[in-house]
Amino acid sequence: MAKNEGMEHGLFGKLEPGPLTEFADWKEIARLVYQNSKKHITMYRSIISFDEETANELMLKDQKAWQRYIENHIMTIAEKNHIKREHLQWACALHKEKKHPHIHVVFWDTSSRVKNPYTHPAIPNAIRKQMIRDTFALKIKEFGQQKNLAVENMRRISDELVDEFECHIRRQGKGNPWWQWRGYEREEKFEESMELDDVVLNEIANRVFQIKAILPLKGRIAYQLLPPEVKGEADSLVEFLLEHNLTLKTLKADYIDSKIKMSSLYSADTEHLDKIKAQFGKEADKIIANRILGMVKSLNRLEAEKKSEKHLKSRRTFFAEQLVMEILDMLNSVVGTNEAELEDWNKENSGELSKAAQKELYLKYQDKGYEH
Repeated sequence: MAKNEGMEHGLFGKLEPGPLTEFADWKEIARLVYQNSKKHITMYRSIISFDEETANELMLKDQKAWQRYIENHIMTIAEKNHIKREHLQWACALHKEKKHPHIHVVFWDTSSRVKNPYTHPAIPNAIRKQMIRDTFALKIKEFGQQKNLAVENMRRISDELVDEFECHIRRQGKGNPWWQWRGYEREEKFEESMELDDVVLNEIANRVFQIKAILPLKGRIAYQLLPPEVKGEADSLVEFLLEHNLTLKTLKADYIDSKIKMSSLYSADTEHLDKIKAQFGKEADKIIANRILGMVKSLNRLEAEKKSEKHLKSRRTFFAEQLVMEILDMLNSVVGTNEAELEDWNKENSGELSKAAQKELYLKYQDKGYEH
């Protein structure tokens, strides 16, 4: 972690509107976060990351430069999460890793108390697009001009152009910037397996649009409610994704492993654990399937907003790539939550649970469907 000048830590941020503060005592912030948790204030975490070449291009070479960058962009993160400036508090730490320098941001809304901690993927998507638009404004304009698009005013840069630019930079170099923008914690593990082949993306898009074509435009869309023929199409696409994306396959294995570890706390029966291992595999498949259906919902919404079928199909590769990102994001998030909760249970119970705690744990970790 990069350190503040003359300090033994590098924590900085704002606890009130005004100048950025390099906190004198990191323990003071830790205590504040602890007090917030006692007040049931939802704490959010975000990571902004670039490959080394992009960070150098943006002049993000030291602590002060990163401080200026996040101060310029923190309100994008806040506003997309519906947090007003006067209610925003945040703290940051910079990790100057050689291949992918990144900044961790913890932020919260002082006006809110109990709040659903689930963040819909539309929110980080909106944050990512706006930060790309703001950070790379000139490059996007040049990119648009190279594509013979009339970009007369920066404010008129559309989401479509930002999306195309993002797809363009994803394919440049080995760094896979989109992976780093999303802030995954397993990027080194998956670095070699993140390339998305155009043939595969086209096939994903084909199958998504096939599912869309046989589902109604309105009404609830959930995996457990699908007609058998539609469920078969969704299952087939899940298999295809797992077969052609090593990262997703690895995340599914991590998901199963995290659930088995939790289940082993209340049962040492190996036969039972082997049986529920298959159940957890189906659970992971259902998470993926529901995310696919989430993409179908998004396409239906765009269609309802008078986007033509031709327009939607012209962006099919983008939608396919977006779907893969959302699935990875969801499964990665669930695995992280499972691992964190396992660690908490072990700390609280020293690895040994009462019968009541075992029952509570069992009920908590039954398949909830993960419908989104």
